[in-house]
Amino acid sequence: MPIILITGYPCSGKTTRANEIVAAFNAKAPDRKVHLISDEMLEIDKSVYRDAKQEKLARASVMSAIKRYISQEDIVVVDGLNYIKGFRYQIFCEAKAEQTTFAVVHVGTPSNICRAWNEAVQKNSWDEDLFDALVFRYEEPNGMNRWDSPLYTLPYSDPIITPNEGIFPPLFDSIIHAKAKPPNFATVLKPAVSIDYIYELDKQTQDVVKHILGRQQEGGAGQTVVVSDDGTVRLPIDNVATARIQRLRRNFVALSKVRQIDCGRIKGAFAEYLNRNFGTA
Repeated sequence: MPIILITGYPCSGKTTRANEIVAAFNAKAPDRKVHLISDEMLEIDKSVYRDAKQEKLARASVMSAIKRYISQEDIVVVDGLNYIKGFRYQIFCEAKAEQTTFAVVHVGTPSNICRAWNEAVQKNSWDEDLFDALVFRYEEPNGMNRWDSPLYTLPYSDPIITPNEGIFPPLFDSIIHAKAKPPNFATVLKPAVSIDYIYELDKQTQDVVKHILGRQQEGGAGQTVVVSDDGTVRLPIDNVATARIQRLRRNFVALSKVRQIDCGRIKGAFAEYLNRNFGTA
């Protein structure tokens, strides 16, 4: 299920660009099914973006729709604000877990142009205060982040996307011909290899936490801590609080109870999980 994630300000032309991309894939790869997921398709009203709980439910609906179309061949175009980098990361991880390709298309229309287009809409436009709030909250994608890469930015003045021009040829290659990234160490589904799996999971992660905190107390923040033959933790430049690392350990243990891994790989997988959450991966 190659995923193309569309992102941009409200009323920036995202849906127009998403439809152009769908049409270009249908023309260039007619043997592939292309699924378009959008707020409109899922009947998500603009008002949900006023309430954090309602918005969270809306994002869950989008993620459920993505998972419904999971396959190695079908292409999924996700049209929406997708303004939270954490949500883009979640979709990126879904693509990695399914061992398929992923790309981000940023519709880079300036906010003043978006505002003018929104004011010109006759019906179902964004309320002015909500428009301003979403522009303020928007976390612009950065191609240096693996969850925003490869990143294709479309200026609003660019011509219509066609199969043989503009961003589409490189986008097509990165989706169809590129090699999918392997799933994260910690999310690979493996059978349990020990009847004492839960005990080992708890013990080994506690050992890693104690070792990291001990090294941090001795040598300070920002150092690299070897926790196993296949696991190295790169500490952030600020000291990691005990409560934070214990919370991360509990989250990792909960995940690993669902997706069991070999007992010999627990420390390495936990190290990768910590690096990802510390932002040092």
